[in-house]
Amino acid sequence: MVILVSADKKRIMVTLTKEVADNLDKIAKEMGLSKSALITLWINENRKESEQKK
Repeated sequence: MVILVSADKKRIMVTLTKEVADNLDKIAKEMGLSKSALITLWINENRKESEQKK
């Protein structure tokens, strides 16, 4: 099995509690996003907020 990942993306592994993983799944489904897309969105929003506070 070969999994292709875009050259500008990096595959990572995270460990979450079952509760957090379930919440991530639920929120991503509600928003119509993949878990990766949701996490990317959250990180980018947090970075923008942090930069605005400087």
